Formats: sequence, structure tokens, C-alpha cells
Amino acid sequence: MNDLLLDIRGLKKYFIIRSGFLSGRRSVVKAIDGVDLQIFKGETLGLVGESGCGKTTLGRIVSRLEEPTSGAILFNDENVLLYGGEQLKNFRRNVQLIFQDPYSSLNPRMSAGAIVGESLGIHNILKGKEREERVAKLMEVVGLNREQLGRYPHEFSGGQRQRIGIARALALNPSLVIADEPVSALDVSIQAQILNLLKDLQAEFDLTYLFISHDLGVVGHMSDRIAVMYLGKIVEMTDRKSLYKTPYHPYTKALLAAVPVPNPSVKREKTVLKGDIPSPINPPSGCAFHPRCPFRMDICDTIEPELLDKGGGHLAACHLSN
Repeated sequence: MNDLLLDIRGLKKYFIIRSGFLSGRRSVVKAIDGVDLQIFKGETLGLVGESGCGKTTLGRIVSRLEEPTSGAILFNDENVLLYGGEQLKNFRRNVQLIFQDPYSSLNPRMSAGAIVGESLGIHNILKGKEREERVAKLMEVVGLNREQLGRYPHEFSGGQRQRIGIARALALNPSLVIADEPVSALDVSIQAQILNLLKDLQAEFDLTYLFISHDLGVVGHMSDRIAVMYLGKIVEMTDRKSLYKTPYHPYTKALLAAVPVPNPSVKREKTVLKGDIPSPINPPSGCAFHPRCPFRMDICDTIEPELLDKGGGHLAACHLSN
């Protein structure tokens, strides 16, 4: 196994919601509720789950865009939650984000060249002609050309804008790139191009990815290991082949059943989930998935299952597989 790059321990993020200005009543949203996660150098860890499960919040906390309620984030064996000032600035050179929406994540008043090169100025890296050359090369690396440096975001297509966002993320030579739904806002025909670009860049620049998505088909194409998240918790985690071959958790099985199969002659067992994802303000007792689970047992109503190794490093939190 490769060296450990990121080690998340007991991470929690609770949001306080006030129901009224005068009432003073408060509710707690448990967006992240005790997550342990490890990412090794050079790998892609896919983080998958429905909208609202907390996966984007987790990515923002890892990059220190948001602060957790409790827990620890070790990056190269150092707790980055203790960083401030220059230490935090240096950490952000090593961890960069690719955002979901290529339209809103780019400043419409800045040219493509200024967007890609902005972080170089913030960190005082290269100047003048050297910086211009660095920006031009980054544009070429992501499939754009030097002639487009002076154009503004509205002059690019959605796929081209996301390429600019990728170039911006690579500008500081990061160790870890957090890709938050990087293709969900793009046309299907463009998605494969961006995914293949990310894989090529990983090999060329020795990158480590935390790849966040709601689509197990996309995650399966990109990832070495996959963590499945439900209502702020990791419910299953293993390597890609094991997850697709022998999923343990009913939620994972339902997500896999929803992935389209291009061969109409292949029959797949369908798992239909009832209802919507519960509110994180008032999560169910016991196993949070039990109100929607087709295999629900009495124990599921009252006792929360632990995330346990089912063999070969395949972790799952389900009473059914115990």
C-alpha cells in the first residue's frame, strides 16, 4: 500500500439552525457525523452518495473552506486543523479544489489567463514572463490554447470552463485535488473527455484525488477505492472491484442497481428504495437507513451498526452482513 497522505479521524460538522428570530428555538443539522477516512498517495478515493448526504461538506472541510465541529484531519501526519497564518497558506498550496459548477466558480470579470494565474500571484510564485509562460502551458495541458488566455468565461463552453477550473487547480502543483462533482453540470458527451483528462493529469503530475459524485458509474470509472456515504456517515468502503462484485450494504446495492447497463440483454436485480433521504435535523434511531431498507430487521430500529471489516479490508455498517 502506498504512503498515507490524508487521515480523517472522527470528523463531525454540525450546523445550528434557528427556527425563528424571536423564538430562540434551535435545531442541529448533523451534516458530518463521525467520519473516518484515509487517502493514500497516488490513489483516487471516490466518495459517493445522494444529494444532502454530506459529501460536499466533507470536501470543503478537508480543504479548510469550512471548519469542523470536532475531529482531526492529518495531512502528511500533521493535524491541519491546528494550522493558521503562513502554515494554513502553505497547506492550501497542497490541496486544491475543482468545483461542480464551471459557470459560477469562475470570476466573470477576469480573463482565463488571470483566473489560472491568480493563485501564483497570491503565493508569490514566478513573475512576469515566467508566470505568463506557466499559465500558457497549463492551458495547453488541459486542452486549451494560448490564444484563449485573454478571453472571458462567457466566451467558453461549459466543458472549456471546467478545463480552466482544472488548470487553476493545477497551478500550484498540489498533492491532493478534491474534485466535487466535476462533470455533473456538463453534457454527457463532454463528461468522458473531462474524466479522461483528469486520469491523464493524475499520471502526469502524480496527483491524489478525492473524487466526489452521486453517480457510481462515474466513480467506478475514476476510483481505486470507493466510500459510500449516507446521512453524514460512511456505510461502506472498499476497493472498486469488491464493491461492484460483492456489495454488503443495501444502500450500496440500490445505488449499483441504478447504474444503467448498455447491454439490453443483461438482466440486473432491481432494488427500489422507498421514500426520501431522512432529514439530518431529525435522523432515525438505530441504523439511519432502516426506514428505506427492504431488508429491515428489528435490531435496525434501535441499534446503530458499526463500520466493521467484513474481510479483506471491505468495510460495511450493516446488521445484515454481521
